[in-house]
Amino acid sequence: MIEKQPVGLAQELDALTGAPATHRGPRCSVGALLEAADPDVAASLRTVLDTPSVTATAIAETLSRYGDPITAYTVARHRRRGMPNGCRCER
Repeated sequence: MIEKQPVGLAQELDALTGAPATHRGPRCSVGALLEAADPDVAASLRTVLDTPSVTATAIAETLSRYGDPITAYTVARHRRRGMPNGCRCER
């Protein structure tokens, strides 16, 4: 815990609030697939992504058979979207 309040901390924190948004990179391959897929496929993919008993490896292998290669790391990161170490895609 901070015992003394540093001079200028409040001003710097306020400046962060008004700072422009960081540049976001391209959408992840899982997010791009969800966006491009027909509604039935997208719904099935969302369901399996939110099912913890299905491994990221199994999902990645299945998706890769039907298109560009997707790694288990990408699937796992997308599953953590909204967390500091997760994907930038919306939750």
